[in-house]
Amino acid sequence: MFYDVAMNFVIGTILMVAGAIMICIPNRVFTWILVVSILFLFANGVTLFIRFFKNKKNKDFFFSILSFAFMFFLMNFRYIPQWILRVNFGGYCILCGSACFIQLVIDKINHFKGKFFNFVFTIIYILFGFYLLLNPNFHTDLLMQAFGIYFMILGLRYLGDGYVGINPLTKYKWKRKVRITLPAFLCALVPDAALASINRYLEEGKPEDLNTYKMEDPVRLKVIVHVGPKGFQKVGHICFSYDNIVYSYGNYDSDSFRLNQTIGDGIFFTVPLEKYIPNMISAENNSIFEYGILTTPTQNEFIEKEIEKIRLNGYRWYTKIEKEDGYDHFSKYEMDYPSRLHYRTGAKLYKVKSGKFHIYWALGDNCASFTDLVLGTLGADVLSIRGIISPGTYLDWLQKEYLKKNSPIVSRCIYTKETVEQ
Repeated sequence: MFYDVAMNFVIGTILMVAGAIMICIPNRVFTWILVVSILFLFANGVTLFIRFFKNKKNKDFFFSILSFAFMFFLMNFRYIPQWILRVNFGGYCILCGSACFIQLVIDKINHFKGKFFNFVFTIIYILFGFYLLLNPNFHTDLLMQAFGIYFMILGLRYLGDGYVGINPLTKYKWKRKVRITLPAFLCALVPDAALASINRYLEEGKPEDLNTYKMEDPVRLKVIVHVGPKGFQKVGHICFSYDNIVYSYGNYDSDSFRLNQTIGDGIFFTVPLEKYIPNMISAENNSIFEYGILTTPTQNEFIEKEIEKIRLNGYRWYTKIEKEDGYDHFSKYEMDYPSRLHYRTGAKLYKVKSGKFHIYWALGDNCASFTDLVLGTLGADVLSIRGIISPGTYLDWLQKEYLKKNSPIVSRCIYTKETVEQ
């Protein structure tokens, strides 16, 4: 735990120093990045060329030549890396703006109000994105300075997390506020990176206490992040359990899938925790990160009221195996996740009637936003300034909060197929 807290100070300091340098001498920083890129391409090209002579694989020769060619362009045409930086960041801004716009449309359909900031960021993202794409004379120094400001703000957050982690406070209370997070595409990689780290410890035989407790008393609220081995599962999924009943929200009705399964009818299910976790590990081949949160009687009342609202706004939705009474022919429905979930655990699924979460949107009203309904009553500060949160954003926050002294997060359990079978 001390190592993780220390890393917050190290990362925060590096970000602060890097941000200050980017603000003060942006042109030199860009030149340094260019030089490092050229050196990397040269080393990569040489390595692949040597490998080609050893293994005689044509792809090694092809990528070696490609690496040298790109290095040549970077050395002789300075505008190319500037163009790459400008176009990529412009495209990223347009994607974020498009995600916010889709959420605005969904909110309109759901008659859900109160998304003024989402509208503002939609306009800012799209206009700035197209400005970068269509303005070849945009000064790269300004973009580097903007990155520098962002790095310094992010660095302050890491330093703050590190300070709270070692400060022996007698009281520590969550406060609802906007949190500066990593870029969305990096947050999406957090669950898979966390799983890879755990797997390395297990493969190398290093001692790693996967299950740790600050107190032995049972907690009523738990947050569960699970990560799969391939495809979209690597982005992760998040849900919560209260009094050992899991509440999970997602896009489960295949008949409503839109936009490559990123949009669909909002559905949540309930299932006993004791059945859910073994099923996710053994049958779904997922790994579980479970964090236990200590709550007060007053907080429990808020949580129970929120859960009651969720229940009242749902109506029973029956899976294909239920509709067709296909329990004796499970193999026919095994490829349908809600059917196999119900068959193996007895989970009951409900469609959201109206309002927020009536329509699921992977980059908006998603499983992380649903979980935030409950954690938000406790003051969890995972609100993103751009209105988009992901399982990775929450996993990063949960781990940092767990490392802080006197944090309400009092336990962390990590379950993988390997550890369960031991």
